[in-house]
Amino acid sequence: MALTIQNPFVFSRKLSASRGLLHYSPRMVSSSSSSTFYIRCYSAVSQRPLRYAVLGAGFAGLSVAWHLLQQSSEESNFCIDIYDEVGIGGGASGMSGGLLHPYSPKVKLLWRGEECWKESLKLLNIAEDARSSKSLDMGKPKTGLKEGDFIVRRSGIVRPALSVKNMDVMNDNAQNCIASCRIESIHKDAAQKLVPDLCVPLDLAFHMPEAVNVNPQNYLEALYLACKTFVKSKCSSGISCKELNLHKESVHNLLELAGMLLNHLSFLGSQQ
Repeated sequence: MALTIQNPFVFSRKLSASRGLLHYSPRMVSSSSSSTFYIRCYSAVSQRPLRYAVLGAGFAGLSVAWHLLQQSSEESNFCIDIYDEVGIGGGASGMSGGLLHPYSPKVKLLWRGEECWKESLKLLNIAEDARSSKSLDMGKPKTGLKEGDFIVRRSGIVRPALSVKNMDVMNDNAQNCIASCRIESIHKDAAQKLVPDLCVPLDLAFHMPEAVNVNPQNYLEALYLACKTFVKSKCSSGISCKELNLHKESVHNLLELAGMLLNHLSFLGSQQ
C-alpha cells in the first residue's frame, strides 16, 4: 500500500511534528500523477532523513545535540549539523568560570535549580565516561592526568559572608537548600582549612560540599566525543543511519540554510 503525496515538504514537516509516525491531512492526498512521490505507510521516516541545525557549539548547543540523539528512535535516520565559527567551546562557554551549583551568589535556590543541577551532573558523568572510554581504547591509564586535564573537580565550593546584611540573607536562604547540594555554615578556621588564605571578614562562610568546579573546554570536548561515539554505535548496528557534523563557520542569516530540508533549528546561547 502506498500514499501519493502532492507536497513532499509539507508532508515532511507534518511527519516531523508527529515524531516519526505516519500523519497526514486528507487535503494533501491526491491521485494525480504529476509532481508526486510515494511513501510506504509502515516506514515513512526512512524515505527522507530528518535534519537538524544547531547554531553554537557551547553548553546549550552540545546539550541540545546530545538530547536529540538520546530522544530519537532506534529506527530513525537523521543528521545533526552544528555550526560554530571557532569550534567546540570557542565562545563564552569555553571561557566561563565553571563553578557549578544550583544557587545564586546569596545561596538562594534558583528557579528550577534542582532539576537543572541534576541534569548537569548527568551530562558531566556522560562526558567523563566518554573520555575514559577513549583513553582505555588508546591504552592510556585513567590516572596520571595533568593539572589542566580534569573535566570536573568534586571538592565543594566555599562562599564567605561579606557583610552583616549579606550574612543574614545567606543564612535564611541556606535553610531552603536541596539534599543533593547541601549548604553548611562554617567558621573561619574551617573555611580556611578548605581554602587556604581565604578572606572571611565575619568569621562565617557557607560551604557547598557537593558543588563542583568544571573545566568548560575539557567538558565540552568530551561531550562532543560522547555524541560522536553514540552516533558511531548506532550506525554500526545497521538499524538506522545517524550523522553528526561540526561546521567551523558562522550562519549570519537563516536564509543561508534554505537549501537544506530542515526539520528543526536550535540556537540557544548562540551569538551567530
